[in-house]
Amino acid sequence: MRIVLFTGSLGTGGAERQFALLGRSLADRGCSVLFVTMESSECDPNYLAMLEGVRREVLFERVQAGPMRMVQLMNGWKKLLPHLQEFHPDVVYSCLEWPNWLASRSALAMRTAPLFVAGVRNSAERMSWKRRLPVRLLARRGRMDAMIANSRAGLEEARSAGIRGGVETVVFNGIDTRHFTPVPEGARDWKRRNGIPQETKCIGHVGRLSPMKDHPSLLRAFGKLATGRRDVHLVCIGDGPIELRDRYEKMARDIGVHPQVHWRPHEEDMPSAYSACDVLVMSSRDGEGFPNAVAEAMACETPCVVTRVGEAAEIVGDGGSVVEVGDVDALALAMADLVGKPHLGRIARDRIQANYGITSMVDMTLGVFEKARADRGDAG
Repeated sequence: MRIVLFTGSLGTGGAERQFALLGRSLADRGCSVLFVTMESSECDPNYLAMLEGVRREVLFERVQAGPMRMVQLMNGWKKLLPHLQEFHPDVVYSCLEWPNWLASRSALAMRTAPLFVAGVRNSAERMSWKRRLPVRLLARRGRMDAMIANSRAGLEEARSAGIRGGVETVVFNGIDTRHFTPVPEGARDWKRRNGIPQETKCIGHVGRLSPMKDHPSLLRAFGKLATGRRDVHLVCIGDGPIELRDRYEKMARDIGVHPQVHWRPHEEDMPSAYSACDVLVMSSRDGEGFPNAVAEAMACETPCVVTRVGEAAEIVGDGGSVVEVGDVDALALAMADLVGKPHLGRIARDRIQANYGITSMVDMTLGVFEKARADRGDAG
């Protein structure tokens, strides 16, 4: 099978990692894979390594600024079309808002249209109008061949926006538990590199600086946890707008925990980072589909506290705790509780190994492609 995978970039992120992992796995199974991204800046070296030997193309080597960015996006399908025409794919599988619309528009322009499969990665996120626009355009297109969401909430959100597929299903993300595994020595080195005393308890948060991640609730909850004690530290891994970083750092100072809060914009050695954390927190208010950081941390035997957003509660199960969005007191209590329950780490890893494997993710994805081909009558 000839498959085009199309996403925004290979920058560090959950959707990007999943598509890179899928591209690698499909190529290893003998599929011909073309991996296309909208942009090329700040590629994660781990994702590039995954795709070694897989053909890659980039639509926009230079991202336009201001009003010209919208012109660039709206005309992006014309940049994608020649790649599709030259590759002759059986399936075009995209993910995220603009790639979904551009792939759909390009597929429609082909003389022999390939199967088009839209990937949905978020749920109930408060989007800007620039991100809502391609969702509306995709809904106007009419029914596509298939739609794959990585969470039930995401699938329902897409349906409520008017997006329909001949085949509609949820395929949970696959976690590489050989890569994401406990590394005690790596954890000690990671703490030392980041100036965190070995004897302290470490609370981790992994996610970009964005309002949807709700860092303010996280910081307030940590402030309650850290009252009267200096043996706990919070590490926030993720990049974002400098104005948000400044705002959150000021909040940490105002709360009185600034010396115990560490900010890291990037981290290449995530297994060591997860292993160094006694607890991982996902404090998001919305927008999460299948939060990879939660499953990856659990695979490294780190129990998690999550808000009830997307698939997070289902992933955690008995490997952590679930609190309501914005409930700072509950978040603080859950963090304090899990810090004292390291035995949950083994339960957490067992849960990921049993329910969220790579093989299952790839098998189900290929199954969607085959079902869509059969429904369209070109399975042969």
